[in-house]
Amino acid sequence: MFRENEEKEVENMKPVSFYLVTDTHYYENSLGVEGKAYYQHMKGEQYFLRESSAIVSTTFERIAQDKDTDIVIIPGDLTKNGEVESHKSFIKELYKLRESGKKIFVITAGHDYGNSFAFRNDEKIEVEGASFDALTEMYKDFGYGCALSIDEPTHSYVAEITDGIRMLGICCDSFNQPKGAMDERHMAWAKEQLDKAKEDNCSVFAICHYPIIPSVPAFDLVGDAKIKDWRKVASFLADNGVELVLTGHMHIQSINEFYSEKGNRLIDICTSCLVGSPAKYRKITVDENS
Repeated sequence: MFRENEEKEVENMKPVSFYLVTDTHYYENSLGVEGKAYYQHMKGEQYFLRESSAIVSTTFERIAQDKDTDIVIIPGDLTKNGEVESHKSFIKELYKLRESGKKIFVITAGHDYGNSFAFRNDEKIEVEGASFDALTEMYKDFGYGCALSIDEPTHSYVAEITDGIRMLGICCDSFNQPKGAMDERHMAWAKEQLDKAKEDNCSVFAICHYPIIPSVPAFDLVGDAKIKDWRKVASFLADNGVELVLTGHMHIQSINEFYSEKGNRLIDICTSCLVGSPAKYRKITVDENS
């Protein structure tokens, strides 16, 4: 694991600069931020619900002020638990950020669909949640609509974020494969995209909600602390021209590297939850040297 601000030589990517924000866990406050059930829930919560909308809004306002960097990447867990109302409000924030001239690319993860809830009259109640199938349409203006290819079963996609640089968005939370995994069919689709990028003389980096490399060695023993069969996935990416992957999920900061048996390297930059503690986001610049 490397120090937080340590530079690493990156050999294969063309120059680019972008913002990385992850685990926004946006929660629409009209769903309830008072009462016994809410406060009981917050005793075990890892991040701020009531404050999440304000944190997201303030962060996006700061990013909008940077006129030199026009790319923003958000790798999953966009909402608290997939509430339709939370998605609607978060998407409004994305549109405001886009109006400042930013190109925004998101992927979704397990907290973006499924069992959604709210707090009413001291009780925790179920509310309408987004369906998995609806997510690509909901976020069509934030990556999916300009995708060069979408893997429909998983909602993974590849997009050219700027001239000569493509982003492989790896989604590992769907009904169509084991949670937190990248199966053989999924990797075959990714291999086609990486081969096409080589043919087109494009650099490629990846994003994935789950860390590809465990952030600390002990996390090798924790089931969802990294992608399943992580050495196989890391080797696959490294051996197919991906040297950099940007991840989240674990709500911590880390930078790790892995070498495949063929000697190819993968660097995994894991970024903390925006609405937790420590509340972090990154500005990343890749040039010819680092």
